[in-house]
Amino acid sequence: VEIDMWLGMKSALRAATLGALIATGALFSALPASAQDAKLGKDIWITKAPCKNCHGWAGHGVADDPQAPVGFSLRTTTLNQAQLAEVILCGRPGSEMPYFDRNAYTDARCYGMTKEQLGGMSIGQGSTTLTAREAAALAMFIVAEFVGKPAPTFEECDAFWGAGAARCREYPRAGAR
Repeated sequence: VEIDMWLGMKSALRAATLGALIATGALFSALPASAQDAKLGKDIWITKAPCKNCHGWAGHGVADDPQAPVGFSLRTTTLNQAQLAEVILCGRPGSEMPYFDRNAYTDARCYGMTKEQLGGMSIGQGSTTLTAREAAALAMFIVAEFVGKPAPTFEECDAFWGAGAARCREYPRAGAR
């Protein structure tokens, strides 16, 4: 599981607590289900949060910004919608995934830990902040558009960037794989 890649916590109790909270989606289980929230998630992906800088416009793990760290492919993630929302808000301690909750680690809202309890693990703050509703909407968009999908196609690129976008030429046409 992806979360095991960054779990380097000193205490087995912290690791067990973190795993249980994430596995159950206990921290962010109330997710929006409306079309309005799905649209909000797309708008956040495109304009507010810098997700595509690291994860790529299509969530395929090819950074749009050559100066940004390469993010995981969201197409192959095993995280569910609640878990994605939590990672968006709380980041991934010990990795380059920053947190986007303004108050992350000031109390135990993120994985049941404060900044002091993280020990020496680093965690960066994102360049913008998101509310729980925005993170849930963004996670909804990610699940609907990317999770479990194959590599992006010309048609997907064209739909995202608009007809005639030069960058879409590098992607194969659907069915041409």
